[in-house]
Amino acid sequence: MCETVLPGSMDTKRNKAGDHIFLRTNLVTSSAEEPITILDAVIVEVQSKVKAHFVLRIRIDRAVRKDGSELPVEATVVALASQSVVTEGWDYTGIIADRIPRIPEDDQRLPGERRLSEDQPHTSSLDSMPNLPVHLRVVCPEKAKKSQGSPCVDLLEARGIFGYKTVTLEPVDPTSPAESVLTSKKNILFRAGTVLVIEVKNIPRPL
Repeated sequence: MCETVLPGSMDTKRNKAGDHIFLRTNLVTSSAEEPITILDAVIVEVQSKVKAHFVLRIRIDRAVRKDGSELPVEATVVALASQSVVTEGWDYTGIIADRIPRIPEDDQRLPGERRLSEDQPHTSSLDSMPNLPVHLRVVCPEKAKKSQGSPCVDLLEARGIFGYKTVTLEPVDPTSPAESVLTSKKNILFRAGTVLVIEVKNIPRPL
């Protein structure tokens, strides 16, 4: 799973079948290989005003690694969100005050058993680990009700369309595992900077 953004706008009025959209990302597939940095998305079908039905069909079946090598993949869009519903922030991990809680048995000692002195406190490898904040990107649906608590979800776990009310992301067709279909009753227009979450499968492994 990886995230990327549209480098430019995409819509059913201006785009046509055959247009390529090069999506930049950073997908690590293994420690022995360079990461995937580009996904080649090709628009294979555009329907505009056909019985008040607009369609964008996108195929992603080619990727490029950081070293320039190309490889076949099967990738589909699993979520798409406008910038207005994507939020960034930091999660500060809590400090562990007592890594080994005291239990009553600790106060019982057998005759001759030595007790850990006060000047020899317990140490752990965890003690040297700083409580570093974690950078998060989440999707927060518009007009969320306060009674629902926090409706935000981690960006890479988001599924569906966010911020584009009239657009539907259709289920993946098993016979076309590298294609994503977007439909609407109105013109489909995605602005530059729109965030995409893409699931990449069937990545060739080194022999």
